[in-house]
Amino acid sequence: MSLIETEDLHISVGQYRSVRFALQEYQADSSRLSGSIKVFPDTSSVKLLLFHTDDYMRWRNNSVGVDTLDYLCTSSGEFEMMINGFGSLVLVISNRGNYQPVTVSFDIKVLFSGSSESGDPLPAALRIALFLMMVGVIAIAVGGVITKYVIAHRKRA
Repeated sequence: MSLIETEDLHISVGQYRSVRFALQEYQADSSRLSGSIKVFPDTSSVKLLLFHTDDYMRWRNNSVGVDTLDYLCTSSGEFEMMINGFGSLVLVISNRGNYQPVTVSFDIKVLFSGSSESGDPLPAALRIALFLMMVGVIAIAVGGVITKYVIAHRKRA
């Protein structure tokens, strides 16, 4: 799943940018962000921080008790960040610590093991429920026909 492709982000001194994304439960097996980054000027580096959405909100408000899923200080090159779990996530690209603005170009993908099948039991449960409803409707219809037949024969007798 592609997260960011060749996007240029201009980040002022002491500022950051964030990218929100979500991972489903079936994507949680060995999931990671993998890609390349180019930072200009090339003497600068940026910090990449990975949060669950609720921790990101606390981090933005300078609260205590913030859990960072992964952290990386990097300049231009390839990188990989592990993602533990699933849900709503935020990748922060921070220019805090530099004395000049930076331009960052990305090509980031979300990689995971396993199939792209969701494993969600709801579709199977819906099929079973529809099947049972259909059997019930047929039973009621057959019961109604038999009842009318029996009543009609009793009147003749």
